[in-house]
Amino acid sequence: MLWDKLKEFKENRIIILTTHFMEEADYLGDRIAIMGDGRIKTCGTSMFLKNRFGVGYTLDIFTDGND
Repeated sequence: MLWDKLKEFKENRIIILTTHFMEEADYLGDRIAIMGDGRIKTCGTSMFLKNRFGVGYTLDIFTDGND
């Protein structure tokens, strides 16, 4: 898998990777920066970001009971 090769290759190196996928950033990154409007909004380890912002979204769906 490409991710495993990148993880193996990054030892003793600095690699800058851009992605829209948090799962990829979580697996590959030692530090993750989140950008918005062309600026870095926050930066830290995966665990820091999860503790500060949560681990995902919750979708609640309500119906009125009619099909």
